[in-house]
Amino acid sequence: MDPFYPLIGLLLMAFGLLGVGVAEPTLLGGHLLRVGLALLAMALGALLPPRLLLRHALGLHLFTLLLLLLVLAFGDGPGGVRRWFYLGPVAFQPSELAKLSLVFYLASFVGRKGHDNPILGPALLVGGTVGLVLVEPDFATALFLFTLGALLFILAGVPWRRLIAIALAGLLVISPFSGVYLKRFAYVSERFSGFLSYLKGEASPKEAAYQVLQAQKAILMAGPLGQGPGATLLHLPQAHNDMVFASLVYATGWLGGLVVLFLYFLLFLKGFHLSLRLQGPESLVAMGLTLYLTLQAAINIGVTLGFLPVTGVPLPLISYGGSSLLVSGLALGILTRLSWEASRKGVVRWSS
Repeated sequence: MDPFYPLIGLLLMAFGLLGVGVAEPTLLGGHLLRVGLALLAMALGALLPPRLLLRHALGLHLFTLLLLLLVLAFGDGPGGVRRWFYLGPVAFQPSELAKLSLVFYLASFVGRKGHDNPILGPALLVGGTVGLVLVEPDFATALFLFTLGALLFILAGVPWRRLIAIALAGLLVISPFSGVYLKRFAYVSERFSGFLSYLKGEASPKEAAYQVLQAQKAILMAGPLGQGPGATLLHLPQAHNDMVFASLVYATGWLGGLVVLFLYFLLFLKGFHLSLRLQGPESLVAMGLTLYLTLQAAINIGVTLGFLPVTGVPLPLISYGGSSLLVSGLALGILTRLSWEASRKGVVRWSS
């Protein structure tokens, strides 16, 4: 078994424990439990044959869509949002599972139908997934799912003429509802206006950009080697989740932050190399899961450093939370299995 992915996962989770411990010491015990569950999910992913998941990819994604529908009816969350199922102390967010199921569904479709086949059906499923997440509401995750789906279509070699035609059709469908959506869920436009305030150097504690300013202060105060795991962090909203990168840098210093960036960079290089060693849909799965982990990390860190508007997207394998840790751990386990099969067989060929 290739030790690379488990080692990367353990290192990132260890940084997560440091970040959460500095941000919210009272949550450290719960986060440690979630890390243990993520490690079990990683082990499960390493045991699951990718061909089995590809064979049942459509059913898995339809099940995820059902969960997204049910969470709109029976889910809960702060401020009236409906994103989580609460089962006692356990909370599950179906939109996190959608990131995984979307990769497998699109890879399976391309493997069965070929890259030049009409993609109206998959495009509608992607659009339906994005739409259900939008109305939770979770604009950032919906945009991430849309971007991930578009990148997978491009990597699969779907002709640009089909992609452009579907994109234009989608714009015509959603444009009439955009004003209603932004009025109904004002937080979306508020985050963009807050980002503009940040760029102008004007951000009040009531604005989302205040998080970014506080995160930057924490990073500057960290110094080269950090303040240590027992340090007291300044006031930073969502320091254990959305802004956990600032927390772990505060604890471990600029050196620790660079190590985390390097780990994600290694993860991207390894996944890219793995996708080249594989063939068919498994190659697309390897690249899709790699993009899911590293692109989401880039977005989260970009927000923390002030390059992007505040999104609320967690830092994979590091942020506090059950659903994100479980799904990212499962994805890392699947990559471990793909790497093992590629090494064992030289090149993996998939057949239905």
